[in-house]
Amino acid sequence: MNKKTLLLKKYLKDKKTYRLPTCHDPLSAKLIQSKGFKISFIGGFALSSASLGFPDASLITQKELVDATRKICSHTKLPIIVDADTGFGGLANVYRTVKDLEDAGASALVLEDQVFPKRCALTEHVKLLNLKEAKERVKTAVNAAKENKNILVVARTDALTAGSFDEAITRALHFKKLGADCIFITGINSIKQLNTINKKIKNIPLMLNITQKVKFTLSDVSKNKFKFALFSQQILNGYIDSAKQTLDLIKKNKIPKYKNKASDTLKLLDFKKYLKIEQGKK
Repeated sequence: MNKKTLLLKKYLKDKKTYRLPTCHDPLSAKLIQSKGFKISFIGGFALSSASLGFPDASLITQKELVDATRKICSHTKLPIIVDADTGFGGLANVYRTVKDLEDAGASALVLEDQVFPKRCALTEHVKLLNLKEAKERVKTAVNAAKENKNILVVARTDALTAGSFDEAITRALHFKKLGADCIFITGINSIKQLNTINKKIKNIPLMLNITQKVKFTLSDVSKNKFKFALFSQQILNGYIDSAKQTLDLIKKNKIPKYKNKASDTLKLLDFKKYLKIEQGKK
């Protein structure tokens, strides 16, 4: 097992709750690392939006995801969890997606139970696979991950987003039995849901997504023993907000000024290292 995956596995076994900011390119991955976070996440919504200019609607291809993962993983020391959507097709596609993301340097992937092509879970267009097919998808991913033991599987259910809390619990328990390393239930918004999930799903790390609509705090997340609090939209939203503000200032004939300077960006990207190489120095 590679060092990053070993590190992620270590985090899974401790009693801490980890905050997972979502990156969409090497620069955002480096920023996350520079701020002392322990793990990062490549989100399908963020990657598709920022790097490709497409909405989160299965328009990103398997190859585009793998290529982006390889670039990002090569620029960070952090373990990376990758949003692999539905695995991009049938069971053979799921198997290939696991193996390709493993080869690209991902430490874990998230596999969901929507039909293919999927739709963004933040919309009202989510359609679930039937339970039998969803279990086959997770089983295929788990078996593929076990071959080399260099990547972990986060099994995600969108059943709560689709309107059924009981179905979300049922699916989560099935995915646990199939050997998933972590369970991700999307659409959790209340403390009551946190409490119930904590009581009913034992002895496996849990993940949830933090949106602007949640009616609980990060302390509530920790108290209910969730392992990962995923911030899937925040960096992307901040990027869009700041870009709009910059453009508005330029449009008004004003000169934008920021705390971050060009020299700060060069430092973040380790410019001096490459300058020494260019000069023939060690």
